[in-house]
Amino acid sequence: IEYSLPPAVAPIPPRSEETEVAAQVICALVANEIVYDGCTMQFGIGDVSAALPVYLDERHDLGVHTEIMPGGIPDLVEKGVITGKNKPHHVGKVVASAIGQVSPEDLARIDGNPVFELYDFTHTDDLRVLLEIENFVCVNNAMAVDLTGNVASETQGANLFSGPGGQISFAVASSTASGGSVIVLPSSSLINGDRASRILGGHPEGTVQTVHRGFVDYVVTEQGIAKLRGKSIRGRIGELISVAHPDFQAELALAGEHRHLR
Repeated sequence: IEYSLPPAVAPIPPRSEETEVAAQVICALVANEIVYDGCTMQFGIGDVSAALPVYLDERHDLGVHTEIMPGGIPDLVEKGVITGKNKPHHVGKVVASAIGQVSPEDLARIDGNPVFELYDFTHTDDLRVLLEIENFVCVNNAMAVDLTGNVASETQGANLFSGPGGQISFAVASSTASGGSVIVLPSSSLINGDRASRILGGHPEGTVQTVHRGFVDYVVTEQGIAKLRGKSIRGRIGELISVAHPDFQAELALAGEHRHLR
């Protein structure tokens, strides 16, 4: 059935000034230190990961296979940054199941453009398909990460904020195929005027842990990049403390000793 109504555009909530600054640093780190020429990318929806395309101008021959397509992708296609030439399937195409957090101008450039193909999420998120992408880099948001690398993207304690979406499939596939599972988040947040760390000694009771630490290769905050792949629990704790907000590093070191290293 042909859809004739104007496109529905969900409002994009503004980032706080603090989150905006953190996102700029995080995206620059991911674009320059982790993303590499010729890789295929997935972008999670959210404050930080959806801002990443703007920082990819210096990369070459990227591909896109994602669930939600963020803004900035049409610019990279027109500049020749995204070519999709190295993808194992849908060669030369930008593949997604939906479009989100994009401007009306981006939508106009996507509409009718044969480079862009939308499929049901049972295809875009199919683990069997994703494991065939040997040069996969997947960048996803988290609400919090514990000191061993377990990721909570759905709840804070027992309070539900979101669902898992395709984050689990993309993390498993990118970590297995190429060691390219990336989690991004600011190191801390202001909650009712009080600063709280988003790197935690342990997740609160009732927390849904979205991605197991075994499928998390990098955690990136505005403090730096924690490289977790192949590390012991002690090594992971050290890496994650190094990217935590400085105000919390001492207490996280104590938590690591008491909760994980007995």
